[in-house]
Amino acid sequence: MTRRRARPVPLTVVVLAVLAGLLLPGSASGAASASASACAKSICEENEQTVYTNHASKGDGTRTPDIISTSENNAVVVWREGLRPGNRDMGYMRYSYTSDGGITWSRPKTLAQETDQWAWHYVILYKAGGTLYAYLGRTPIMDSTDPESDGDGINNNGLPINGTILKRSTDQGHTWQEIPLTVPDKRNLVFSGRPLKRQDGKYVMPYWSSGRENGTLISEDLQNWRLGGHIDGRPLTAGENQIGFFQGPSDAERPKDLLYMVARDAPAGAATSVSSDGGESWTDFIADTDLPSNNIARNYFTSDSSGQYLYIYNTGTTRDILNYKTKRRLGTWSTGKAFANGKSDTDQPDDDGEGWDNYPMADEYAPGKFWAVWEYDTTRIKVNKLDISDTP
Repeated sequence: MTRRRARPVPLTVVVLAVLAGLLLPGSASGAASASASACAKSICEENEQTVYTNHASKGDGTRTPDIISTSENNAVVVWREGLRPGNRDMGYMRYSYTSDGGITWSRPKTLAQETDQWAWHYVILYKAGGTLYAYLGRTPIMDSTDPESDGDGINNNGLPINGTILKRSTDQGHTWQEIPLTVPDKRNLVFSGRPLKRQDGKYVMPYWSSGRENGTLISEDLQNWRLGGHIDGRPLTAGENQIGFFQGPSDAERPKDLLYMVARDAPAGAATSVSSDGGESWTDFIADTDLPSNNIARNYFTSDSSGQYLYIYNTGTTRDILNYKTKRRLGTWSTGKAFANGKSDTDQPDDDGEGWDNYPMADEYAPGKFWAVWEYDTTRIKVNKLDISDTP
């Protein structure tokens, strides 16, 4: 997961930013929220909400968010905050929540703090009933094998991922507590997509790990996971996989055991695979030219409660523009539709994303209606609501 590095920020800038209140969360416009119902399009740029802004970012900035919702008005967003110049793909995890549909967001809190021993690589959120779960990948602060450490022994690339931690919230993401977690021993285990619940009530969660191995884990309780099936992502360079329920001919007795995996790949198209046994085995990857993928950042893929597919992705070969596509059962993929395309903040010399809109995630709060989150310019976390309920 190659990133552009942030430029060093003098300590005085950070201090002044704090004193000036630049690290406080952004509040969404009440007028923008109120106008959402009047918008004829499924998503409206004017209704974007900025959850958090940090122009004094260190490391590779404010990055890789996820979002989970318990209703139309309640959602929580988690993101990774950079540590220091020269670090990438590692930091500490912060979160903010809304109880009024995104009009206001709470002051950011810390979900997982860095220590003198480790920092954090990624976070994936999941909801089961009224309980929220956060899976976090841990990486060491010191790493003598890091080829970019210049002999100082400091980890600069967020690898290896040497542990996975689970936290749980029972109050809509307002507070979190660590709980036990068991996962298989996989080198650099990454969760980049949400679990699904199988026909037999067990959960299946996608993972990818060293060697471009893409697969699934199986659990009965979301805490103790065993290996399911896996596939080699080479030569398609597949990674950061996500899963949904398969749209094809269904098995009436086991409809939730037919799964579809989508992973980022080269521009020829995203890598896709099918499982007919709830993730216990998978077909070889093939490239789907209907699903653009530039292999530089995670795309978002899911099947909604009606079985419709949603795919949010970066266009072309850059991170600058996000589009989305949908596909109903027995239908074809729609043309790409605009999702986010913010302009670079040229008046902010510490922004290094040059207009990036990438790393989208989303969560369905009502049939065909989603909360969506993404990172903007490595300095902001943005959200919007996406309605595909009436998509042809």
